[in-house]
Amino acid sequence: MKKVPNQEDERGKSTRRIGTLISELMSRRGYASVATDNAMTESIAKSVGPALADSIMVGKLSRGVLQVYAVDSVVMQELTFQKRRILKTLSKDHPQAKITDIRFKLGGNKSGG
Repeated sequence: MKKVPNQEDERGKSTRRIGTLISELMSRRGYASVATDNAMTESIAKSVGPALADSIMVGKLSRGVLQVYAVDSVVMQELTFQKRRILKTLSKDHPQAKITDIRFKLGGNKSGG
């Protein structure tokens, strides 16, 4: 006899698909956001070039606004200058994120070497 999904078993807990459990675990631990941040950083790098890409760090995405941290004010000014191009690239590469704006802030702690 087959078990029906989400039917309560002897312990009183419902059975769940392994994919659902792994997805929940990844989002709780933040593993998915690290991969997303890396992908967005790559998209920005493609838009602004490797010199500036080494000086930024992608922050959180909240209500369509992506936080991007720059190492210094010169980098932040250049990012502001290229904002439209960056937004266009991010929208094309990550349509599911629904990014409508980018806010640049000082505070990227990437160390050059």
